[in-house]
Amino acid sequence: MSPNGTIQVDMVAEEPSTYDDAIWEKNPYIASPESMYSRYNVRVDHNQGDRGQEIKLCSCFRPHMRGLHCAWISFFLAFMVWFAVAPLLGEIQKDLSLTKKQVWSSSIASDATTIVMRMLIGPLCDKYGARLPMAAILCLASIPCALTGLVNTAAGLITLRFFIGIAGSSFVMAQFWPSRMFTREIAGTANGLVGGWGNLGGAVAQIFMGSILFPAFTQVFDGNSEKSWRFICVIPAVITFTWGCIVPFVSDDAPMGNYSEMRKNGSMDQIFFTTSLRSGATKNTWILYIQYACSFGVELVMNNAAVLYFSSEFGLSTVQAAAVGSIFGWMNVFARVLGGYVSDKLNLKTGMRGRLWFQTILLLLEGMTIVIFAYTTTLTGAIVTMSIFSIFTQAVEGAIYGVVPYVSKLYTGSVSGLVGAGGNAGSVVFGFGFRGLEYRNAFVMMGSIVMVSSLTSFLIKIPCHAGMLTGEDNHAVIDARERHLQRLHYEASQAEATEQVDVAVDRVGSGGSGIELAEDSARQQQVEVSADSDHSTSASADELDA
Repeated sequence: MSPNGTIQVDMVAEEPSTYDDAIWEKNPYIASPESMYSRYNVRVDHNQGDRGQEIKLCSCFRPHMRGLHCAWISFFLAFMVWFAVAPLLGEIQKDLSLTKKQVWSSSIASDATTIVMRMLIGPLCDKYGARLPMAAILCLASIPCALTGLVNTAAGLITLRFFIGIAGSSFVMAQFWPSRMFTREIAGTANGLVGGWGNLGGAVAQIFMGSILFPAFTQVFDGNSEKSWRFICVIPAVITFTWGCIVPFVSDDAPMGNYSEMRKNGSMDQIFFTTSLRSGATKNTWILYIQYACSFGVELVMNNAAVLYFSSEFGLSTVQAAAVGSIFGWMNVFARVLGGYVSDKLNLKTGMRGRLWFQTILLLLEGMTIVIFAYTTTLTGAIVTMSIFSIFTQAVEGAIYGVVPYVSKLYTGSVSGLVGAGGNAGSVVFGFGFRGLEYRNAFVMMGSIVMVSSLTSFLIKIPCHAGMLTGEDNHAVIDARERHLQRLHYEASQAEATEQVDVAVDRVGSGGSGIELAEDSARQQQVEVSADSDHSTSASADELDA
């Protein structure tokens, strides 16, 4: 970038990099001149603001992998705080003499807060990045969680969970952060990994709070279960508050550094809150909002309902029901990232059309298995069916957030926040159903709505991309995809060349002739890959952001 700041290299204005393909091939880890880093631990795409092109799970190096790990750990702890009360609701209902409607009203209040917060947090991420908002939310949400023991009435429980619901807005940062760190070609995998492992906090909360801490502290308090649930919510609150104080100092907003420094050196433009919010609210965003309501909304309902359902329908104790209910959340270990990964692979083969068909089929299967679950009368059958529809639910969540970064490349935070708010809106709608209906009827209602929502995919039309049935990807989109595939091919060729040299060393030992032959072959492969790269056409930023 020139000193006068005429070329922007950021999410706001991603111009073609000054690094051509030849330089990238020599050093795919080199940083752009505007970055606070000189090189990275992962391969990067300078045409996308130094976003990473690969995920190295065992690495914690800044900025890419550190950002990814900070995102999922933060979201995991936020989910722990958000659902720390859920496995204890049966005990709270009994000790405070609450009705079923009062208990469900508290769950609805928790989700209602998150709807508003997610809509507001999205534009804040566009303006300030994910790091600082994430730290603030973790610290704020920990306070009402720690005060759970002071609740004595239904109104008190509803008010408490209303403020704990702040934790749910952490999802926006958790999805914006990896979208800021990694290229759109692997956005589904990165977002799925962070979202899935973060959502796992809901499953761990069921086990940690309901099956470990609750019985342990009941014994500590000589069998007084009421003292136990009043005390144990302090533990996840303290852990989360501590992490919230640490995370701003160990991570970065973007690959090139923090937003404050990037604005100073001219590598990103100023973003206004209202512009971001208005620009993110497109027709495509609202369609994804509905679909996310029918996926993440279902997961939220299950996090609140699982213990109550298995206790009521199958006569399980709180400890047993918490263990069984946690199975739904444990599917997050692989299901959400699997959905994002498959979506990314289909995108490389068939473009946006592949992504949309995939999430449509998943929504249909999710709705069908929910209805089957409603009519399952045995405990074993219910557990198996719940596990299956959990996989579909979380896979479609990952697939949806593989599409989100394409809706508005300039205002991904706003789109992420609005779509994420859909999950909580769905939970509120379904929550009212569970509040007033028998469990079977409530599940049938939810499953039917989910199946109908799958049809809305036909209405998604992202500029420059193919739709479900009509349209084609334009040449800029195709060129960007081909450039990514060429770089994957280059990486594979490099690995194959290295393997040939290693094999020659093993066979020939110190002879030398075999080694020279392998090295000649490796060099020839590199020349071929370089020639392919020279004939490729780079996509312009103006066409990609059209």
